[in-house]
Amino acid sequence: MKKGDYKTKRLTLAALLIAVAFILSWIEMIISFPVAVPGIKIGLANIAILFAMYYCGITDAACVLVGRLVLSALLFGNASSLIIGAAGGVLSFAVMLLCKKMFGKHIIYVSIVGGTAHNIGQLIAASVIVRTSFFSFLPYLIIGGTAAGAFNGFLVSRLLNSSFFKNNGYLKK
Repeated sequence: MKKGDYKTKRLTLAALLIAVAFILSWIEMIISFPVAVPGIKIGLANIAILFAMYYCGITDAACVLVGRLVLSALLFGNASSLIIGAAGGVLSFAVMLLCKKMFGKHIIYVSIVGGTAHNIGQLIAASVIVRTSFFSFLPYLIIGGTAAGAFNGFLVSRLLNSSFFKNNGYLKK
C-alpha cells in the first residue's frame, strides 16, 4: 500500500468514527432515561473513542474525542457544556491511556476506569463552574460509570475480536 493510501484510509476512518461518536451522543441525548442522579448516562460515544484507541491509535482516538466534543457543543450545548464535557472526556482519555498501558488488551477494565474518570472530571468542572459541590453524587456516579464502562468495554472488545477486524488489515501499512 502506498503511503498516501494509508493516510487517506486513516483520515477516512477517523472521520467516520467522529461521525459515529457524534451520532451516538445525539441518540443518547434523545433517549435519555429519567434517573434520580443527574449525569448518569451510558456514554455511548465512548464506544467510538475506545475503539479508535485500540484499533487506530492514540492520535486518531484523540481526534475522535475532540471532534465529538466540538460537534456536540456546537449543535446541542453551550460553553458550560463544552467545558464540563471536555473535563470529563480529557480526564477519561488520559486515564484510559494509562490503564491501557497497565492492562493492555483488557478493554473492559480500561473502559470501566475511563467511565468513572469521566464522571469525576465532570463533577470537578461542574463544581467549579457553579461554585457548588456535587460530590454527594459521586458514589452513584461511580456505580453508573462502572456499569456503563463495563457495557461499552464489552461491546468494543467483542467488536475488535470479531473476525472482520481481526483479519482485516484496513490500517496496516
